[in-house]
Amino acid sequence: MINEKQDVYKSYDIIARWFAENRSQDLMEKSYLDSLLAITGNPAEILDLGCGTGMPVMGYLLNKGTRVTGVDASYRMLEIAKNNFPAEDFVQADMRKLSLDRKFDAVIAWHSFFHLPPEDQPAMFRIFKKHLNPRGVLLFTSGKEYGEAWGMNGGVNLCHGSLHSSEYLSLLESNGFTVLQYKEDDPECGYATVWMAQLTDQADLFI
Repeated sequence: MINEKQDVYKSYDIIARWFAENRSQDLMEKSYLDSLLAITGNPAEILDLGCGTGMPVMGYLLNKGTRVTGVDASYRMLEIAKNNFPAEDFVQADMRKLSLDRKFDAVIAWHSFFHLPPEDQPAMFRIFKKHLNPRGVLLFTSGKEYGEAWGMNGGVNLCHGSLHSSEYLSLLESNGFTVLQYKEDDPECGYATVWMAQLTDQADLFI
């Protein structure tokens, strides 16, 4: 039996084909991705956590000349992603347990991190940091109030978790990040709250 709260990726195994066919290809993320690339420059090495099918985010980044490593816990989503981008590197893993022997110029967790239960989210900031080069950039979406919300996608009920915005700020600062952009309820991005932060504290980078 699927634990829909803890194992949302198993729900994505069920709806992977539906998602691939119905996920909007309008690049709502474009302004943020362009801002990120303006900081990292090219060729950048980017880690896409919760990459899904790779479309449209990975496709856009690759067309800009970056190298992207995609991580997703859903093997069916990765099957589609590998078919879309056969030359790229993909890793099947739960982001909460991720420990790659690599660092990247940027980490993206767009509309993926917010599927984690609130209690699992604080530990992710050490994982983000662990996989970033000095001055690396983190881009993620969240809610703005503590709690959980559920929504139907492809006939499956998906959990979305959030901390309060003040806690996200505290977690970023305590892990050595400086916030570059923050926008609550961005209407261009499905009313998600968008964060972009840069790793500026060089202490304890080699964890």
